[in-house]
Amino acid sequence: MIYKESTAPVTERVQDLLSRMTNEEKLAQLGAQWLILKEDGDHQDRELEMASEQTRVPVKERLKHGLGQITRPLGTHVTSPQAGVAALNKLQKYLVEETRLGIPAISHEECLVGLMSKEATLYPSSLNYGHTWNDKLIEEMAQDIGRQVRAAGAQQGLAPVLDVSRDVRWGRTEETLGEDPYHVGVMATSYVRGLQGEKRDVLATLKHYVGHSFSEGARNHAPVNLGLKELNDTFMLPFEMAIKLANAGSVMPAYHDIDGEPCHSSEYLLTEVLRNQWGFDGLIVADYGGIDLLRAHHAVASTEEEAAALAFNAGLDIELPDDACASRLQAALDKGLISQAKLDEIVSRILTKKFELGLFENPYCEEPDEPLSNSKSKALAYQVASESIVLLKNDGTLPLDTQKKVAIVGATADDQLALLGGYSFPVHLILSSMESDEKVAKTIREAIAERFNTTFYAKGCEILTERHANAPVFPGDVDLALSQTQTSPISMDESLIGDAASAIAQSDVAVVCVGDLAGLFQTGTVGEGSDVESLSLPGIQQSLVDAALDSGKPVVVLVTGGRPYNLGRAEQEAAAIVYGWAPGQEGADAIADVLTGTVNPSGKLTLSIPKSVGAVPYYYNHKLKSGGTPIAYHFGSKYNFGFGLSYTDFTYSNFNVANAVVEHEDTIDVSLTLTNTGDRDGTEVVQLYVRDVYSSLVRPVRELKGFSKVSLKAGESKKVTFALPVDMLNFTDSKHNRIVEAGDFDIMIGRSSDDILFKQTVTLKGETRVLPRAWRMICEGHIEVESSAQVESEVMA
Repeated sequence: MIYKESTAPVTERVQDLLSRMTNEEKLAQLGAQWLILKEDGDHQDRELEMASEQTRVPVKERLKHGLGQITRPLGTHVTSPQAGVAALNKLQKYLVEETRLGIPAISHEECLVGLMSKEATLYPSSLNYGHTWNDKLIEEMAQDIGRQVRAAGAQQGLAPVLDVSRDVRWGRTEETLGEDPYHVGVMATSYVRGLQGEKRDVLATLKHYVGHSFSEGARNHAPVNLGLKELNDTFMLPFEMAIKLANAGSVMPAYHDIDGEPCHSSEYLLTEVLRNQWGFDGLIVADYGGIDLLRAHHAVASTEEEAAALAFNAGLDIELPDDACASRLQAALDKGLISQAKLDEIVSRILTKKFELGLFENPYCEEPDEPLSNSKSKALAYQVASESIVLLKNDGTLPLDTQKKVAIVGATADDQLALLGGYSFPVHLILSSMESDEKVAKTIREAIAERFNTTFYAKGCEILTERHANAPVFPGDVDLALSQTQTSPISMDESLIGDAASAIAQSDVAVVCVGDLAGLFQTGTVGEGSDVESLSLPGIQQSLVDAALDSGKPVVVLVTGGRPYNLGRAEQEAAAIVYGWAPGQEGADAIADVLTGTVNPSGKLTLSIPKSVGAVPYYYNHKLKSGGTPIAYHFGSKYNFGFGLSYTDFTYSNFNVANAVVEHEDTIDVSLTLTNTGDRDGTEVVQLYVRDVYSSLVRPVRELKGFSKVSLKAGESKKVTFALPVDMLNFTDSKHNRIVEAGDFDIMIGRSSDDILFKQTVTLKGETRVLPRAWRMICEGHIEVESSAQVESEVMA
């Protein structure tokens, strides 16, 4: 049998195996099973929150014709990596040795913030990744996540998230990398490269395709109302970059509809764009329950077989997490809703990936003989956390003298889960009603207490009165949303504030820890399905901050969680404001090291912080008229994209644009000298922005087109050079082509999007150009140390 010959070409192996398969065996490849796997082979069903109402047949009956994917064998329940892999091997052994053709299954796991499994590294949130502006670091981190994914026996990871943030009220803001499409594309591409490795033996899954983050009212699953030009320029660009530059192996459509068409049934998005225009050769997998939602919520299909036919005809390959609709495709075939040729086409793609992954030769995974997380994992988690912390305000109080007496107050100060994102394993357990008291991370209180001689602690308030699964509104439950009055679990009890005031009275300085508790579907204050209507701190945390300010002591406000907040009086009166986001298992040490000056903060905002909820949606790369006419008083941001302070000072000089007139094949070469004029070593992010001065279509007021993270010793200078391809001046026209128009472009260098230090106009000659598939997507940066003589000259100037 050719398909069993490892030396035969993959195309021949696929053709041979496909020719031997019955339709039952083919259809089995289009689905998955989400089971509690057992080492003895007695695999059990688990409750499927988003499953259809049909009765499930016994597990062995569902497996007898084979299986496309195994859903989260280690991430579904608490099991050791050794036991989990042994159970996975037991299921794989059945598929390989006891089904007629012996086709192994692909195992997938969640891995956005590290492998979602017991004993895996709890990395910072995706939002933290973005705030590092360090694509090389994120690639290195993703390599370690990929190592852990492989050790767990998985061949596919459901990450990264490429949604471009638009409204920070959205619960999934914590999963985004930021609000700029180019920045998201660069960081996500690095993640994909790291996770997949050179062999591409783990498939990264780009999600959520596409526009998921610009829903009505920033509500989970809500419709997205966008034109295709804006969709392409803002939301599709990161996906295009990760596919073309990193050869991403999988894509996951989003739950919502765009202008009435659900993403899961969009042939334009799934086939025309992904495969025909971009050349994507991977697998398109459904978001959990996404096919059935075509029937149950979108109402564009009346039965499971109609929903399945819509999705698979559009370009989908595999249903996740189960086969609720894929198992009904025989009925769709019988009714002529889908053709045999389409079925064979899909199965061929699935088999191709299984052969390319080497599953037929190596279907089993060795049980891990060493911990998933090691010393390098810990060091990487710390580095990502420390580089992502953003210092927004500082009157000189920071860094803190460790001899000072410090009050540590706030609901997040002594809660290890306050450091974790929603897709971390311990937080996910809450949703599954499997809470654990296991110690997984040092708390902020513990880390600060280790560094100071005298500390006083008081919680000051609670954020939630209770945390549990089965929140009243699971994604899109329309009847419940309309008929049930909900009671918020957010605490409004102010009785503990007095204890905090007493602790602050004994101290020299107060660190007030506020923010979110991540939790999916309203088990927390941020996360998937945990959307908000306000940018005020959850509960009575602002009252705690105000009480600290009333003390007259210097107040450092430390915000952790998955979105920015308006901090009221603190924005004017606090001595310092620090954002740590959701910094993961090493986050407390990273935060404490920033507070004490062991680490000089280098994080820069990738989310603009709106002045008020009335300003949302707000993002720096808006159109000129976004503020209204006249510009609304509540529009804008005090802390814009790219902003972040340091404990040292940087001077920019010697700006130069090498070519003031360019043609389409050129690059625009921009250089400058960056000098650390302070007395501490530090790191700066140099940012290159562009504005299309006049265009046939309305363009944003400013767009990031390049960035470079530069580390400098005190007194040191480096020359920073950017090579910006003219191709990157493109936008989408009415025919959905990426085009570059001739004309004038302002080239800008800034500390942030609203702190521009240099601007020069460059003229592009020629006619309008339609870009080819392989257009130049990356602005390369180059850094070189300047001689001491040059440094002295620049400082004197």
